[in-house]
Amino acid sequence: MLKQFGKWNRAYSQLEGHFVGKSKTGGATYGFGFIKPTLAFDYGRTSCLLQNQTNSIFSNGKITELAMHWPHPNLKLQITTLLNAKIERGTKKILPVEFKQVAFNSQFAVHTNQFEQVNKVLNYNVQTLLIRLLKLSQPNQLNISIKRGKLLIQKPGFLKDVGTLHDFIRYSLDFFDQLMLVSAEGLDFLNENNATVLESITCPICSGAINEQMVLCERCKTPHCRDCWEYNRQCATFACQGTSYFATPEI
Repeated sequence: MLKQFGKWNRAYSQLEGHFVGKSKTGGATYGFGFIKPTLAFDYGRTSCLLQNQTNSIFSNGKITELAMHWPHPNLKLQITTLLNAKIERGTKKILPVEFKQVAFNSQFAVHTNQFEQVNKVLNYNVQTLLIRLLKLSQPNQLNISIKRGKLLIQKPGFLKDVGTLHDFIRYSLDFFDQLMLVSAEGLDFLNENNATVLESITCPICSGAINEQMVLCERCKTPHCRDCWEYNRQCATFACQGTSYFATPEI
């Protein structure tokens, strides 16, 4: 057991360097049995926590999970493989969604409280990322949920190989990026009374509202004024270090 924790801890320590985060080692604790390693890091403006849980979502009761802050608290969404299509507690009132892609429907069950928006969000690129996450490790199962302002991406088992863990985080961040990108392009996940519109977004460099010439960092999707980016020559988000952007349609 302790030898397994040594390999596990080394993997998390290596990931700490990759994602500019802070890992906590696992192992025996006096009077409390064993704790599992964790990794906390920031991705743009989003806080992330890689951890391991015991839960009945998957048949083996073990989960590797990446938890991320989700900026739209009113959205409820669950995407799960059909093999473990168990609706989570607190999401039983959300409705199923079916898509035109038969291959996707044959592998995933999707439930949400915002049908039209999610139908647009789960486009081909997002579905491709979901399949990549699904096939990352055996067994080919996956559970993703968004509720109460938190995004959870879960795979069965305690993943310990550093390469597999790195890919799990990378694919999960790519999935997050795609969802945020669609949101930034105009999909509103909130109700009308609480909607955050593009006009209210502020630039992290000048702290002013971005009213025109908005660009998004290609790495973390943080919006900037175009002039400010050109002046700073890189993303202003701490630890992102992105050096390229793409322009959005003029507001």
